[in-house]
Amino acid sequence: MAPSRYWRKTTSGCSAPPAPDLSALWQSLPDTPFGDQALGGVRVLRLDRCHPLAGGNKWFKLCLLLQRARAQGHRRLLSFGGPWSNHLHALAGLGAAAGFETVGVVRGEATAEPTATLRDCAARGMALVHVSRGDYRRRHDAAFQRALLDRHGPAALIPEGGDCVEGARGCLPVGRAIAGACPEGATVVVPAGTGTTLAGMAAALGPGYSLLGISALKGALDTDDRVRRNLAALGGGAGADWRIVHDAHEGGFARVSAPLREFQQWAEIALGLPLDPVYTAKALLALWRMLARGDIDRERPVVFVHTGGLQGRRGFAWLADGAG
Repeated sequence: MAPSRYWRKTTSGCSAPPAPDLSALWQSLPDTPFGDQALGGVRVLRLDRCHPLAGGNKWFKLCLLLQRARAQGHRRLLSFGGPWSNHLHALAGLGAAAGFETVGVVRGEATAEPTATLRDCAARGMALVHVSRGDYRRRHDAAFQRALLDRHGPAALIPEGGDCVEGARGCLPVGRAIAGACPEGATVVVPAGTGTTLAGMAAALGPGYSLLGISALKGALDTDDRVRRNLAALGGGAGADWRIVHDAHEGGFARVSAPLREFQQWAEIALGLPLDPVYTAKALLALWRMLARGDIDRERPVVFVHTGGLQGRRGFAWLADGAG
């Protein structure tokens, strides 16, 4: 495969994706109440609009990993994800655009009718390797990874969700964009899965910023350690004051409670903001609740980071417009 127009050549000869311009991706929410609380004045950084192949935080988490794979001479990339994985979806698109072959190790046995996400991945040239849920739990095991690479490699192994220091470093520009837009400090809310995006943002933001990661997973208390590990590897100075909120998952990963569904449907009509139920809708609902309780100082700027994931909307029948 030859690199597409979405990639450029660096002076070292390694392909690298052109950086999105984040300055044009800001949206201020209107003062329209949901119940007795409005989100008016909250500034949304619309990362979902940043790239045609990998909107959201995925471009940032993957860009340096793909550049490193190219520098190391790899022609194939191998990574992990579920049947609706935003990570695999983005990797298939960016990998194809950069001229890589891609292999996606998918959680769960193959079904007669693949998900829309996996159909997209296959259309973008990704070879899909289904493994049992038990085997998928071994995805961090070195022996299991070696066996996969022996069978499907040689390939550069990309951690699930881009969870590594290169993935976090790729998210530094997100924090810098917020610092540029809110130089006096801000409260920043961002959805969190692996915490990789939050780590990069925390490293880029200074002590005058409060960073809240809204975990989409139930009981994923190791996310805090992942963030600390990536922050330590980045080796920066004093970053933002950050914490992970673990009680806003609405029942667990990809679970949709009745209040979440009602809130998302309101937000999309009243605010003109497309969301996905897995990450961004939960995080925005958590922000709304914190504002209603008075947990956030409204005298300071409040920023919500939209991390994308809209392709996953197709997995929810009640979202009739699919990917938005």
